Amino acid sequence: MSFTAIALASCSQSPKGEAPWIVDRFDDIKVIRYEVPGFDELPLEEKEFVYYLAEAAKCGRDIFFDQNCAVNLPVRRTLEVVYENYAGDRTTPEWKALEKYLKKVWFANGIHHHYSNDKFVPEFTESYFLGVCESIPVERFGELNGMIGMVCNAIFNPEMYKTRLNQRAGDDLLWTSSGNYYRNVRQAEAEKFYADMAAADAGNPEPVSYGLNSQLVKEEKTGRIYERVWKVGGMYSPAIEKIVYWLEKAQAVAKEPQKSNIAALVSYYKTGDLKEFDRYNIGWVKDTVSNVDFINGFIEDYGDPLGRKAAWEGNVNFMDKEACHRTEVISENAQWFEDHSPVAEAYRKPVVKGVSAKVITVAMLGGDCYPSTPIGINLPNADWIRKEYGSKSVTIDNITYAYDMAAHGNGFNEEFVLRAEDRERMDKYGKLADDLHTDLHECLGHGSGQLAPGVKGGELKSYGSTLE
Repeated sequence: MSFTAIALASCSQSPKGEAPWIVDRFDDIKVIRYEVPGFDELPLEEKEFVYYLAEAAKCGRDIFFDQNCAVNLPVRRTLEVVYENYAGDRTTPEWKALEKYLKKVWFANGIHHHYSNDKFVPEFTESYFLGVCESIPVERFGELNGMIGMVCNAIFNPEMYKTRLNQRAGDDLLWTSSGNYYRNVRQAEAEKFYADMAAADAGNPEPVSYGLNSQLVKEEKTGRIYERVWKVGGMYSPAIEKIVYWLEKAQAVAKEPQKSNIAALVSYYKTGDLKEFDRYNIGWVKDTVSNVDFINGFIEDYGDPLGRKAAWEGNVNFMDKEACHRTEVISENAQWFEDHSPVAEAYRKPVVKGVSAKVITVAMLGGDCYPSTPIGINLPNADWIRKEYGSKSVTIDNITYAYDMAAHGNGFNEEFVLRAEDRERMDKYGKLADDLHTDLHECLGHGSGQLAPGVKGGELKSYGSTLE
């Protein structure tokens, strides 16, 4: 069985090989601990900058839960009240099953599997769950008291919220998906809404990403279709206000060009204006010198059946300067790779520009980046920005290192690799080969523009590197 990896952060670096790399397993999940080497050596002002950005990266967690499904937050919060307050027997099989279900909800940011999108099937009964809830004083549940029935329906009714993301041809993809990017809107209605919006801006060489930061809603009585924009004063305002608070703290200690970049991001969060998001992205991709960097916002649209709405995510990192030499060499030779790529000459770019790449150590992850972590990122996603200003690629070295360390000693190579010298070579160079594979994917596959028209950048996610 293949195991998926979750990463738990630590700012201290243990002696090589002594860290407890695998800290938990449940269902198809393997929990891996990662370290943040080099943090202690950062200048004090950069540590402060990392801290503020890290706090901002944690504030969008509930946004992502709600984006994945409208019942996720009531389900998670109810389960957390149960877990914290149940005074009964915690050794029974049903309690252990309930505990595992909560871990799965935490990991997947909701009641659907993070990869298959199918709803989790509980291994405990509804009657047991209700009995556990009834044993806890009602005041512990607070506003959740009136939601227990809805929570039970979400968990135990197999016909409700069957899949988070349906992409089956012929279905109404919005009506049959449980994601919370649309409310009471049919697929054809949503497609027309955004087609009309794009048509009104036809000919604009710098179009915004229509619909990226909003929920599309249809009123029952009037049939009016409109957007609930994710901004201060709009949808998700309480969480976004906290994000803005920490971003402004970071802005106060930032240097240029990041001070101006953060100002553009804050303006975007306050206004919901996607032009401000483009301004931030342009500044971000042009900044190739800052040691500490970050991603914060509504970025990837993989969770939307129509590929418009973006999930919230946060990522705070700093350069691994020694490892950056590897990506610099690849980036500097991007034109050679383009000229020799095995595609028709008509599809090769005569001049490759804007390929910047680096190896980073991640210090904090949030939202769509956590706990199923990317191992490489190439952004921004807007096609016109990529064409005019290029893209920025990163390989996340401390995450890939954690995967590599967790895989040691699992017996796979001993079982399936015949020769000892091959196993020794894999042990010595396997991590480097994996890193080069990621570098080539991010720096050249995304970065040099060899992707087909309309294909965006984004994240290269790892779903486990071991078979057991």
